[in-house]
Amino acid sequence: MKSTRVRVILAVVAAGAALTACSPSQAGAAAIVGDQRISVSELSADAEEYQAAMAKAGLSAQQLQLQGSIPQVILENKVFISQLDQLGARNGVTAAPSEIEALIGQALQQQQGMTLDQLALTATVPPSELNAFVRANVIHQKLMSKFGAGQDEASQQAASQKLAEEAVKVVPVTRNPRYGEPGPQGGLVESSRFGALPEASQ
Repeated sequence: MKSTRVRVILAVVAAGAALTACSPSQAGAAAIVGDQRISVSELSADAEEYQAAMAKAGLSAQQLQLQGSIPQVILENKVFISQLDQLGARNGVTAAPSEIEALIGQALQQQQGMTLDQLALTATVPPSELNAFVRANVIHQKLMSKFGAGQDEASQQAASQKLAEEAVKVVPVTRNPRYGEPGPQGGLVESSRFGALPEASQ
């Protein structure tokens, strides 16, 4: 499925510390993103929706080339959505419904015969979160432009670095180590303290 994967640039815009203690606001949290909380139950429901969509499409995690377990990849995209929504709000950047529809339409046009559910699977989000994921990517593109990204690689790297610094400063991410730790190439890797994570959170 690599040839049909949605090609979306996801900047690594946060360095998250693991949750080491559970205060009342953190109890049952998969991650804390700025002032927003992603609960374990919310993540579990999204992972189950994703697995159901996979079964309906007759696709496996191997075919989709998932970089980690289903809860891990779903969590990283939920963090991405939450962080970009908050960064957009702080910088006066929004995504109009027409922009979201246009980007989805472009992706479907590039991948002839692909359904919306299949598009969500290749983007590693549950179908119900596809619009939110695309919205976050529209905001990301606008923020990159605002921070000086042009057509050349140097300006894009500089803008990405500025965006990363802004994200760490104003929308920090704290992850529950149960779901792994940020890896050097992005995504989450298994935590040596917790071992392998089952495919669905309990």
